[in-house]
Parts: sequence; C-alpha cells; structure tokens
Amino acid sequence: MKDSCHDIAPLLAELAEHTDSPVADPRAASHLAECSSCQRSLLLQREMHGLLRARADSLCGRAPDSLRERLMAQRAAGPVRTSRWAPLRMPVAATVLLAFLGVMTYGLTSASSTVLAAQLALDHLKCARLISPGTTINPVQAVREWAQQYDWSPRIPAPAPARKASLVGVRRCLYGHGHLAHLLYDVDGHTVSLFVMPRSDYPAGIAPARHDFLGQHAEVWASGDQSFAIVGDVAPATLATLAAEFRAAE
Repeated sequence: MKDSCHDIAPLLAELAEHTDSPVADPRAASHLAECSSCQRSLLLQREMHGLLRARADSLCGRAPDSLRERLMAQRAAGPVRTSRWAPLRMPVAATVLLAFLGVMTYGLTSASSTVLAAQLALDHLKCARLISPGTTINPVQAVREWAQQYDWSPRIPAPAPARKASLVGVRRCLYGHGHLAHLLYDVDGHTVSLFVMPRSDYPAGIAPARHDFLGQHAEVWASGDQSFAIVGDVAPATLATLAAEFRAAE
C-alpha cells in the first residue's frame, strides 16, 4: 500500500532540516519520485529553514514593544473568535514555520527589502490558496470598503485595460509596522499579489528593489506616503512590466 501525502508529511519535516542531504529514506524517496506536490512542499520547507538559519543573528532580539502591547491587549480581551477557513494543503511543520517567520520578521521589514520580500512571498503563497475560483472585485468599491473599516485608504490600482487581468481578492495581513493591504490579481491565469503598506519605508524616487524567493519574483518600491511590493511566479520581465503599470495607475 502506497503512503499518502498525510503519511509522508512527518518525514518531510525531518528531511527539511537537512537542506544539502539527498533523500535517503526509501519511503520518502519513493513517494517524492511520484508526487510533485510533496516535492514542492519539501522545497518550501527547506528554503524556510535556510532563511531562518541565514537570519538567525537578526532574529534573537526582543520583540517590538508595539507587538508586545498588542498581544497583551488581545490576551486581556479574552479569546478571539475566528472564521473557519478551508484547510490548506500544507504540512503542519511548514505552517508553523510560516507563522514563526512572520512573527520573527516583525519589526525587521523596514530595515531590509530582502526580508520584506521573503515575508510577503510567504504571505502570497498562503493567501493565494484562499481565493475562490471565479471571484472578481471592483477596485473602486474595494477602496471604499477598506476606508470605511480601517483608518487609511490604500491606493488600489486597476490592471491595464489592454491586459487580461482582474482583482480577485483583498486581504488584511500583518507586517513590520502593523497591517497592510494584500491585493490579489489574476493575470493571464497567474495569481499575482500587490502589497500596499500605509507608510513609506523606502524613499520615493529610488530604483525599485528586486528579489527572488521560493520560486516567486518580487519588486519593492515607494510612492508618496505608501510602500508597495508585487510578488508572483510570472517571468521577471513580466513582473517588472506589471509593476510599471501599477505605478502608472496609482
């Protein structure tokens, strides 16, 4: 009887800790040879382990006071009622690493566009799984609803008219200075994320910073009092063109 993805998940967690070692376990090797989903999961976990090791010296400090105060306030308010989300097809170890990395990079994102791009690439991979097929959102209505619910208005650009693209999701995610607007677009069959942050951490006018992480390409820039990052698995040239189109539409 063949092992299922659920059966093999604990073995992947152990293999992920040895980023440079071949897969010696015969059960894992046999399953990975036939399962592209678990191959991607192992690659994801290994890259996250590598990132944590590379940033180990930066991740051992005290959590920002603003984060500590927010957690204490939530604790005093009692249990938080959360929505029931559909389960993600991701091993528990990978999910824990996503949460751990998100907390540990809190407060570091303004100092490094590389760390910011890494965190947002993970958010992109996580949130893209929650989008329902066929969803389309009006950008003007999305800005209006966001402004009514929160205390700032992100600039939500509409895709270029000539491009086959649409806004399919708007989410509120955590980053180093609080919360950001996470906009998800369907672009020629690819999910592309545009993150809008309510402050300029990178001086406007400087060249956009480009990064690659977990098979995703990212570009970070600032405009006025907001910072932006676009993330997706499209070709780097396509991503750069999309970023330029979004900047022109702001």
